[in-house]
Amino acid sequence: MPRNQLTETDRAWTMPSLRGTAPVTLKFQAPSLRADSLSLSQAGAVAFTVVILLAGCSGISAPTPLIAESMPTATPTPAPPPISLLTPKPERCAGGRLRVGDLAAIGDEWVAGVQSAIETARAWRPDARLVTVQVGCAPLEAGFRWQGTFYSETAQSFFFSDTGMSEPAEVDPASVPALPIEEVNFRELHLALARAGYREDAELNPATGATVRLNAPTDPFGPPGTPQGLVYHVAVAGQGTVQDLFVSSPGWTIHSYQDRD
Repeated sequence: MPRNQLTETDRAWTMPSLRGTAPVTLKFQAPSLRADSLSLSQAGAVAFTVVILLAGCSGISAPTPLIAESMPTATPTPAPPPISLLTPKPERCAGGRLRVGDLAAIGDEWVAGVQSAIETARAWRPDARLVTVQVGCAPLEAGFRWQGTFYSETAQSFFFSDTGMSEPAEVDPASVPALPIEEVNFRELHLALARAGYREDAELNPATGATVRLNAPTDPFGPPGTPQGLVYHVAVAGQGTVQDLFVSSPGWTIHSYQDRD
């Protein structure tokens, strides 16, 4: 090959030597395309690595991922308490009037109420014995008025515990029966009237209230045919009429003078 001709793989630059005579030839060999050369995938990997390194050096960083802003959670408002639909408890002696529904409350307060009347009578005469109790509504307050009638053999008189008044009685002391207070049950009287169809708000005659006493042969109480023993009396007012009812116990049967007409 002529000296001044180079192949495609050989390129030379001629530089003067230090002595000025012999040329110095530098040779560069181009990459070979043989089968043992780098594959395209390997070349791509190298190129990608170079790009990453250059990006790091130039200060280019990966973009910051966007995070969706969360909406604030609303705090639930507590529900208001449910409105009670219960019917309010009726007031006893509402409007100063005694009603059928009050009889149950009289039963609940019987012991305390009758005991106060007994203490008043015993202060008058120690031998005073209870004969009759009439319960009504106290004036100007939602309470009961306990009116006990007592008999004293030593005084030969009747005594009224609610007023403190007494009146002479020309009777045989043996004919005056004593009321068995432990057998009195106004709650059962209330149930007996309810079973007979009388409403809770049915008013009772204030002049008589609710009365209990013994029906005895020497001192009858009630229409003919009323069994002997404890008898309760109420006068139910309604629609311009008044029904006198006598309820005997322990059978809790209702008797009336109107039934005999």
